[in-house]
Amino acid sequence: MQRALFLCVVLVVLAAGPVMAQCKPTPGNVLDLSYAPTAPKRASVGSGFVLTGTVRESGDCRPIAGATVEFWLAGPNGYTDKLRGTVVADKNGRYRFQSPFPVASGGPPPHIHMNVAADAFLPIQTEVFPRSGTASGTFDIVLDPAD
Repeated sequence: MQRALFLCVVLVVLAAGPVMAQCKPTPGNVLDLSYAPTAPKRASVGSGFVLTGTVRESGDCRPIAGATVEFWLAGPNGYTDKLRGTVVADKNGRYRFQSPFPVASGGPPPHIHMNVAADAFLPIQTEVFPRSGTASGTFDIVLDPAD
């Protein structure tokens, strides 16, 4: 009798399947006035700071392969085309961007702007604020489906 009860419980657990993770969408910002579309495809615009992360979809947290992530940041001479780049997330939704450590641009602390887009998802614009004295950081991005 106890053996039959154990088998029944195991079957119920297996039928329910794994618990799915929940990913909340990354909050977006108002379009930055220094944004210029079509930044060149390049994963490096200098050295001193490396930003990595994964682009995922809200709800089930699946990675979004092929998402485009545009970056722009201020340097000693303000915002210039030399500090703009676009990368494409790999098959696991991962991205990597290398740049000088950003410079404060007359207001908020040093930051890197990002415009993230993928087919069938709502694009967002957001910012990353690296901690002073760090050489790398991780920032994961979650997009909502466009429905």
